[in-house]
This record gives sequence, C-alpha cells and structure tokens, in this order.
Amino acid sequence: MQALALCLLSLATVSSNPNAVAGGTPNVHMRARIDGRSRLILDDDTATWQHFDWAAPGRLDCNTGATIEPTYLDDTPWFPVWADAPDCENRWCGGCFSDTFVGLANPLPNFDFAPGLVVLDARGPVGLVESPSAANGWRAVIEFDDDGWGGAYWYDVELVFAGAGTSYCTSTPNSSGNAAHISIAGSLSVGASDTTLSASGCPPLRPALFFYGGAPTQIPFADGYLCVTPFAPGLLRLAPTDVIAPDGTLAHALDFASLPSSAPITAGSTWYFQAWFRDTAAGGSGSNLTDGVQATFGP
Repeated sequence: MQALALCLLSLATVSSNPNAVAGGTPNVHMRARIDGRSRLILDDDTATWQHFDWAAPGRLDCNTGATIEPTYLDDTPWFPVWADAPDCENRWCGGCFSDTFVGLANPLPNFDFAPGLVVLDARGPVGLVESPSAANGWRAVIEFDDDGWGGAYWYDVELVFAGAGTSYCTSTPNSSGNAAHISIAGSLSVGASDTTLSASGCPPLRPALFFYGGAPTQIPFADGYLCVTPFAPGLLRLAPTDVIAPDGTLAHALDFASLPSSAPITAGSTWYFQAWFRDTAAGGSGSNLTDGVQATFGP
C-alpha cells in the first residue's frame, strides 16, 4: 500500500479534462404554481418569495374564490403570508416580499459553492440570478418567469449543492462485477468534524485506502483511472488502511486533526478524494480504484 504514492508519482501525463459530472449531493426541491415573475430567496434553512408581475405564487384568482395553492419545499407545504394589497392576489406588487419559511431539510452551506439548477417541469424561463458567496451571505436566488403565458403553471425545480460534493472522473468494473463509486456525506464543516467518505461496488474483504489531493485528473492506472493528480501537494493517504466489508462497501470518517501537516483541510478549501483497493481476482494489475469526488469545506 505504501508504494502507491511512489508508483503514481512516476506518471507523467495529466488530463486537463476531468469530465466532471454532478453526483448524489444534497438539494432543495421546490414546487410552486407560478403566474408571472417571482423570485425565491434561499438563505441558510429559510425561503422567502419576492414577487413582481401578475399574481403571487399560488394566489391566482384567490380574490374571486379560487383555492390558494401552497409552495412545496422538500414536499412540505408552505402557505406564504403576503401583505394582500390591494387584495389576496398581490398582483403587480412591484417586488413585495412574503413571510419567511424556516426549516429546509438541507440548509445552504455557509461558504462559496457552485449550485446546479435542475428544472423538472416548467413552461417559462427558470434561472439562478444569485449564487452563494460571502458578498450576499451565501444565499441563492431563483427567478421563475411565467410572464409569456396566460393562467398559472406548476413549476418544479431542484437546487443541487454541487460544490458540496461532486462526483467526477470514471471507474471501471472490478471482480465484483461493479464499477466502484466514492461519495462524501456530512456537513463538510471542519469545526463539526462529521464528514465521512464512503465507497460502494468494491470487491469484498480486500484491503483498501482513501487518499486525497489538490486537483482532479483522469490518468489510466492499474485496472482503472487515477482521478487525483499526483503532483503538488501530492497524493495524501488517509490512514489507517481499511478492509472492504462483505457487501462491497467501505467507510472512513475524516479526522481533520490527523491529516498531513503539509496539506491541512481548512474552511473554504477544495480537495479531491478517491479510494484504491487490491483486486487480484480480476487479474490484470491486481488493483483498481473508485471514481473521484470533489468537496469544498466550510468552517
């Protein structure tokens, strides 16, 4: 196992295209009946509507007896409270605000990250008009624009916290018949120290280790691909060596206090992780790897 870093450091070609793709990461699922143009402001575990044109979300024709429809946040119905001026539609209120929902299942991280917006159903434009940053207090603002159509329509979208844990690179089938996959879970908070790396689809009962580095790559290595660059600061092993469980899974709690002093993980830093494991049953080189996962850490 200790020879891993020396073998990898001998590789000379680094790919500049890691082919990053979104992985299974936390998100906020939103569904609302939109008439006109409105913005949903997400901040920490809260949500607030700001409305501009036509009737407010869920309020079309409520002034003539139509049912008020809720906004669904992670399947929780929320009935926003408005000023109701001049009536319950709040029509053309020019940027008025609803009350604030508190209790999102997945609060937005309090550090810079690159969210992804997945539109599941819409008939008009949906866009991210503010991304989280220190300048705006790490909030996200999504605009729904139904101005071009008559009546109202149910819009269904997800904000995916891509920067909080993003899968990239690729992995190849091993002797288990699967391609091994790495994931990261927890708050990604250095202070909370509740982050865990996991791998699945590995050959059971084989020795394995997790390692990390400062940049992505995709280099053929062993029976798979190296997804973490071996160049500065190098490949950093997360001790101790682990043994894959009978079901092909592997887990490792990330201990921030015991990391190499040359590459501490600090708030605001981004690192790249991968797992390497023995696989003599597959023939070939006798070892293989998972894909990679990128994570940006918070305080």
